[in-house]
This record gives sequence, C-alpha cells and structure tokens, in this order.
Amino acid sequence: MGRNYVVAVAGNPNSGKTSLFNRLTGSNLKVGNWPGVTVEKKEGKVVRGDITFTFVDIPGTYGISARSEDERIAMDFLTKDRPDAVIVVLDSANFNRNFYLFTLVMEMGLKVIPVLNMTDMAEKRGITLHTDRLSAVFGIPFVKTIASRGKGVSDLWKVLEGVGELEKPVHLPAYPKPVETAVETLMNRFPKEAASRFQALGILDSGIVIPDNDELRQVVAGLQGKIEEELAGELDELIAEKRYEFVYSIAKECVERRMSTEQKVALTDRIDRFVTNRYLGGPLFLFAMWLLFFLVFTVGNPFVAWINAGFEALSFLIPGTGLFTSFVREGLISGVGAVLVFVPNIFILFFLIAIMEDSGYLSRAAFVADRFMHALGLHGKSFIPMLLGFGCNIPAVMAVRTLENEKDRVLTALAIPYMSCSARLPVYLLFVGIFFTRYQSTVVFSLYLLGIIIAILVARVLRKVFFTKAVSPLVMELPAYHVPSLKTAARSAGIRTTFFIKKAGTFIFGTVLVIWILASLPVGVQYASAGSVIGRIGSAVAPIFHPAGFDSWQAAVALIFGFLAKEVVVGTFGVLYGGQTALTSAIGSQFSALSAMSFMVMTLVYIPCVATIAVIRREIGTKWAALSVGISVTLGYLLAVLIFQVGRLIGIG
Repeated sequence: MGRNYVVAVAGNPNSGKTSLFNRLTGSNLKVGNWPGVTVEKKEGKVVRGDITFTFVDIPGTYGISARSEDERIAMDFLTKDRPDAVIVVLDSANFNRNFYLFTLVMEMGLKVIPVLNMTDMAEKRGITLHTDRLSAVFGIPFVKTIASRGKGVSDLWKVLEGVGELEKPVHLPAYPKPVETAVETLMNRFPKEAASRFQALGILDSGIVIPDNDELRQVVAGLQGKIEEELAGELDELIAEKRYEFVYSIAKECVERRMSTEQKVALTDRIDRFVTNRYLGGPLFLFAMWLLFFLVFTVGNPFVAWINAGFEALSFLIPGTGLFTSFVREGLISGVGAVLVFVPNIFILFFLIAIMEDSGYLSRAAFVADRFMHALGLHGKSFIPMLLGFGCNIPAVMAVRTLENEKDRVLTALAIPYMSCSARLPVYLLFVGIFFTRYQSTVVFSLYLLGIIIAILVARVLRKVFFTKAVSPLVMELPAYHVPSLKTAARSAGIRTTFFIKKAGTFIFGTVLVIWILASLPVGVQYASAGSVIGRIGSAVAPIFHPAGFDSWQAAVALIFGFLAKEVVVGTFGVLYGGQTALTSAIGSQFSALSAMSFMVMTLVYIPCVATIAVIRREIGTKWAALSVGISVTLGYLLAVLIFQVGRLIGIG
C-alpha cells in the first residue's frame, strides 16, 4: 500500500525557497488560495515509487506569529494541519538570520529537514557550514543545495524518501528555569491549547492569542507575573533573547568564516556603502530608473519601427472596401496593432526590472526609500509592492498582504494605482514619439517619477485623515548581490510580455471590436465621424476636457474606454484614426506638446483599470475601492488642467 506525506516548504524571503519548491514539484503545480483568504497557495504532488509527496509552499516569513496575514497562515498551517515534515530553506550566506525560523519550527515538535541553500554564495563570502557538526548537534540530516542550478536536490530526495523514519531534532533552546517550568505546566495542563513548546511559549509571551478559556487566562496571567518577578524583565524580550543566543551558539560551533584582511568587507558590503548611502542612495536609484528608460527606447525603438512597417504593409495587402475590410484594417490592424507595436519596449522594460530584482538591487531601493517613506507615514516595505506596480498594478495590490497591519495595507493599496504600469507605457510611447523625440527617456522617466510622488503624497494625506498610529520601523534583510541570470530574466520578461500580448489578443481585441462597431453605426454614417454613435458619445463628453487642452471627441472616447484597460487608449486612437502613419499625423495635428503632456498625466493618474479596482475591493474593501476611484478621477483631471493652464500662462505650447 502506498504512503502519503504532506511536506511544507518554509523559509525567509530571498532564501531560494520558491526555487527549491519548483525544483521538487516540476510541472506538477496547483495554485489556489488558502482557505478563507486570498493569499496564493501553491501545492505540488510528486509520486516516487510507492510514496506520494504533497509539497505545500507556505508564505516566506522571518518569523511565525499573527502579526501579518502571511505569518498567521504559516503559523496556522504548521500548528493546526501539522504536516508530516517541514523543509526549512536557509540562506547559507545569512545563516544567523535564517536559522531563527528553523528554531521556531523545531519548537513546534515537527520533523524538520533543514536545507542549506545558496552554498555557492556562502563560499564566495568565505563562509563554510559544517553539515556534519550540525547533523551531530541536532540528530537530523542537513542538506546543502544550490536550488537555482538544481544541485543537491537529489540528496534532498534521499532524505525525503526516508521521512517516515526521520527523527525530530534533539537539541532545542534552553530557557531559565521559571520559563521551562511554566512551559511544562501549560503542556501538561492544557495539551490541546499548548501542544508544543512553541505554542506554550507563544501563549506565555502573548505572541499567540489565548483561547477563550477563563481558567487558562488566569493560569497564564499567574505564570507571567511569577516569571517576570523572578527574572526582572519583559517575558517576550527574554524568550527572543534566548532564541538568538541559541542561534549564535550554533553558528559559533558549526559555521566557519575564512576572511583575510581584504575579505573582511565583502563585495556586497562595499557596494552597499554607495547604493544604500544616506545621501547617494536616492540619486543612484533615480539614475538607475532613468537609465532603464533610456535603454527601453534606445534598444527597443528600432524593433518598434520594424513592427510598425510590418503592420502598415499588412494593411495595404488587405483588398476591397467592404465591411470586412474595414474591420480588419481599422479594427484589427489599426486598433490592436497600435498596441502590439510597442511589445519590444515592454519586453525590454520587464527584462531590465527582472535584472534589477535578480541582482538584489530592488531590496536596496526599498531600504533607501524607507527613511523618506517613514517621514510620510508609510512603511519602507510598502515601496516593494509599489515598485511591482511598474509591471502591473494587480499583483502589486495583491502584494500588500505581506504588510503587517491594516493601515499599511490600505494606504499602500490606495497608492499603487498611481504607479505607471506597463499598460500605460504604450500611451507614453505614442505621444513622446511624436512630440518629444529628443527627450523620450527623460519625459517617460519624469512620468514614472511623478507617479511615485503622487502615490506617496496621496498616502500621506489619507494617513492624516484616516490613520494616526505611528509607523513601525523597517526590519528586513538585504540579500547578497547576485550576478543576474540573463536566462531567468528573459524567461520572466517573456512570461509577462506574453500575458500582455494575450491581453491584446483577447480583452483589448474585444474592446476594439466594440469601438469599431460604434464607429460604424448608424448604418450609412461616415466611419469614425462625429455623427457615428461613438462620435456622439465623445462629443458629449469632450467639452469637459477643454480646460486640460484636449477637447477632441476622440480623446474623450479614448479616456472613457481606457477605464477598462489603459492599453485601450492607444487601441481606441488606432481604430478611430487608422494605421500608425495616419495615427501619428492625426495626433500631431490635434495635440500640442503641452496638451500631450497633460493627456499623459491624465492617463497616469485618472481611474485605475477595472481589474485593479476589483482587486482593491477584494483586498481592502468596497469603501476603499470607491475612495480610490473618486480620488484618482478628481486628481487626474485637476492635474491635467493645472499643467495645461500653467503651461499656457508661462508661454509653453
């Protein structure tokens, strides 16, 4: 009869946990949600001989408590579901910080398989982890891996196949006698509520919510008072201190650091002297972002020109003048093609962001931003979801789950829609290619920077109105710098770009089809004229935008349909004006450089796409989603008007 084992995969962020999970599960991956919450749950079933393994990738955490949703999910799964074993992935180059999580899992009374990952990085930094000593101390096997390359995974499988006979760790942190006595009392008196040392300690230091049991509350209160009286200190601090002492003692015995005088300051630390410097860090980040957009245009524009020429040639090859020809030319080629022409720029943007992420630089950006974010009432960790917004606002909003309190989650989710996602990029590319050909990268960079500034200021104002609690300090571990994998970055960019193309081929195509139909009705009307259905809709709305400098009905229609998806703004222009050559000519005649800038700012700020609004509603509630819509529409309009009117006042455009 076959055996079935459930194995959790745990680890700190940036420890390589997900890479190892992917190596173990291969393509046998199922993605859903944890029960009762929207946090993504990954599972993978693997059959080896007569054993079926179900691997569960629990959220990456530095600790296990109820402070954030991710930590609560990890704690609930490990303490209530009690998997057959837990693989704890440890970053070998940051042993002390990672080993703390291993200590907590051990105290849960679970079988633990510690994996010392990224051993190549540790060796480069002169660090050797003696697995034989570690195994002797704890009575369990330690496995060395380089998950990104698949090294050591076969050794891990050997341990997993014998998981039924695996022993629990024999060496645990020791606490002062009053604490040990209290732990024993709880474990004996209330076995259901305190099934392990971890839970007993959690109840003592209030890290875990005490069950609704008056007798237990009285006992715990008495034990806490007695311990703090005897030891003259705060219990939670004492427990954490003893755990760290345990970690340091293990590191002293089992970790060897071979550093010469030249090696004492690792390359990572030397780079960080500049990258995270109080005065240089910010300017260096801004320069990195400007360079990113410079490369997006310099490398991408020749490919854009080739694709554009291909679409123009394809349009001329379509024969006839009937309804079908009109649909293919004006609807399909001009509408969808107007969006797809910018695919090279979008791929390069995603590729470069993946390079920055893989190298370890984006974590530094959050660290550098912390001081500024803290002054404005946001947590430094909020900057990471905001940076994700450069790719797509939807996963960025979902990433706020990792923040520890409701205030940070709400404020960050409301700030993210002002980050320039890839859907807005085609709008920028279209207009800067017509009006700002010499300064394309600088103008687009300024729009991205403006989005960051607006996001932070909106969050600042909302914090003043709705929240008053002080901001908690940023505690995060900066991963060592890695030489980024071009293959991994290309794969990441390819996946995201493919999603963009699929969106253009499905959702955007459907929207463009609706626009083409409305531009062709009523029957007999001149296509895409003011007398068409869509022309009448646009003409009714257009006067609203006159103070902002763009009062053509086509611009009004583009903004209306842009609510569905920002790429549709360009697609709408393509349907209404024709191919890229006609599109460029029409926009050049209907806009000035000043009104083009106000239109791009309007596109940046006004209402997020419908999918983003839906995610905001799901993550933080209907009230906040409605507030996000109201603020963004009002602010986008006011900024567009301000830019145009001030520009005219000082003689621009």
